[in-house]
Amino acid sequence: MTATKAALLLTYVCACLYLGLLSESGVAERMRLEKELINLNAEVERLVVENQGLEEKERRLKNDAYALEQEARKYYLLSETAHVLKFEEFPESAAAKTKVLPTPLRAAGFGGEWKEPPLFLLRFFFISFSVFLILGVYYKLKRLPHTSNQKRLN
Repeated sequence: MTATKAALLLTYVCACLYLGLLSESGVAERMRLEKELINLNAEVERLVVENQGLEEKERRLKNDAYALEQEARKYYLLSETAHVLKFEEFPESAAAKTKVLPTPLRAAGFGGEWKEPPLFLLRFFFISFSVFLILGVYYKLKRLPHTSNQKRLN
């Protein structure tokens, strides 16, 4: 096998490994997306439960004056003799509220708990290793003396 053929074969093998493991549709990317999907589903479930609790609390506070007073005393440290006044809200102010979901720092990658290196780092090291391996094999085989006999046996 010549040096060029060996280098091309090794390039083909490295390209297949890269496409199968580290590309945008590779195994590593799919595993990352599955983990992200699981985390997002858990976050959605948590937010649904939290939303139901807050809706129940809001309904209770709108309809029950005693619960409203208890809540105000708990959070604003009001005495038993203090009076709580409830003001009606205008409908347009409720529509002006925007819903913003907080993104925790851990989801942004600042949690400090990386069990595996990021995918771009794996790609960089794989490509660097592949290039040096291919060049090394090519130059090593280029320097070897020819062992084949050039005579034909016809």
